[in-house]
Amino acid sequence: MTDRFPIRPVRPPSVAPPPPFRERRASFRRAADRRAHEERVLLARALDILAGSGSAEERLAGLLDLLAGIAGASRAAVVADGSERRAAVSVEPGEDPGAAEALAAWLDASAGRSRAERAAAGRAPVSIVARAASRSGASRRASAPPGAEAVAPNYALLPIPSAGSVFLGFEFDDESAAGRLGESLSPELARHAAVALALVTEQLATQRELTALRASEAERTRFISTVAHELRTPLTGLRGYLELILAGRVDDPEIERDFLERSRAIVDSMTDLVGDLLELARLESGTVALDIAPFSVAEAASQVATGLMPIALERGSRLTTTLPPRLRSATADRRRVEQILMNLAGNALKFTPRGGTVEIAGRFDGPVAVIAVRDDGPGIAPQDRIRIFERFERLADHERVTGTGLGLPIARDLARRMDGDLEVASHPGTGSAFVLVLPGPAAVDPDQVREGLRRALADETRRLDELAVLRTAGRSRAVTEDRAEQRTKPASAAEQPAAPTAADRTGRLRALPGSRSEDPAPAA
Repeated sequence: MTDRFPIRPVRPPSVAPPPPFRERRASFRRAADRRAHEERVLLARALDILAGSGSAEERLAGLLDLLAGIAGASRAAVVADGSERRAAVSVEPGEDPGAAEALAAWLDASAGRSRAERAAAGRAPVSIVARAASRSGASRRASAPPGAEAVAPNYALLPIPSAGSVFLGFEFDDESAAGRLGESLSPELARHAAVALALVTEQLATQRELTALRASEAERTRFISTVAHELRTPLTGLRGYLELILAGRVDDPEIERDFLERSRAIVDSMTDLVGDLLELARLESGTVALDIAPFSVAEAASQVATGLMPIALERGSRLTTTLPPRLRSATADRRRVEQILMNLAGNALKFTPRGGTVEIAGRFDGPVAVIAVRDDGPGIAPQDRIRIFERFERLADHERVTGTGLGLPIARDLARRMDGDLEVASHPGTGSAFVLVLPGPAAVDPDQVREGLRRALADETRRLDELAVLRTAGRSRAVTEDRAEQRTKPASAAEQPAAPTAADRTGRLRALPGSRSEDPAPAA
């Protein structure tokens, strides 16, 4: 049976987006008309930005740019209390974000919060969003010429509690413009803009969380694949040794014992790998129990050096310590600090050639404790200094050294869990220095830890550079002295250079013209 009325697909109508809002009104007879028009203009422009095809970051930058233009400011920032407190500020492409971060920090500190709320929440994370292009006609703070005195910025704050505890901050070029903020940005305009900013800020946070979750999922997949490979490889070797022994194909007792010792070494390496994986899982889940208390840096480092001394003697290396007085203390979990130093010094002994030196040096830099583990190894190239702290990362020339590739990531995670940090300074061909920075006897700010680590790395880099120069100068001096000795030493008859020869067309050897040989060419 044929359908007399076949269903034909209906094409949905295509609706083009409205053109961007353009302001054409030039003057107003009444102030109320002007304010109503400004409110409509703000809503229209905000809707154009929100409906745009750009990312949440671009929409947020556009809204902040719009508010700065209305207020006559050079920059705008927002801080909002939602599921968590967040701050955002916009910058121009290629602009130094220092001034933008300063405005966001001032706004976060000045926005109305009690002391208890500020202490509990800490600083709000700041999102630096870049504008698509420079705003035309906007006021810009001119760059100060070199040597000129820095001018203090003019900040102004506009609270909007009716929009969900949103606070707007502005930076002005002059103080008078900052005082007129309430006139240029009326409460009605600010309320509409704050609602749009709160929506976009939440979208930006959601977008970044989604990106972080995708990256975490990709990292988890790669991690599982790597763990499976790291376990399967030694298991294959272990199975091969055991099958040879069980099949009775090993007749020599010495060879059988060698296979059993190799099997035990494989089991030990797999045990270390499983232990590192469990430690890493505890660090990620936050279930690592830390006994934070003051401890003597000298005693902890000496304990590590004593435990590693037999390995140093076996490898023919020197293990030395340069430590502060025993009464000087840092604040951390001593057992975990010894675990970090044991890992760092053990790695240093692995990569230091026979006759080299490994040093554990400790000192205090103001409120922080600095412990450096130095070695005379081959050093680490600049592009590899970040990779070594990633999981299962092993450099191409490190394959001969046993290890799981998890020691350094675990060491850095432990250091940061104890409010410290771990980084490396290195010079290829000269050596490396792993620097551990921990809080001193009193509580310190994270900025002080970062600054202490920066200074310590600069000192270690300078020391390695000087050592490389001295070694190069020493090698050059040795080569020069050897050449001078060779020139002054009389050559014996056996050391006289032979006359250069060449073959003629008949295959005979003849002396080249100008040579010192007086012998005739040998006959064929």
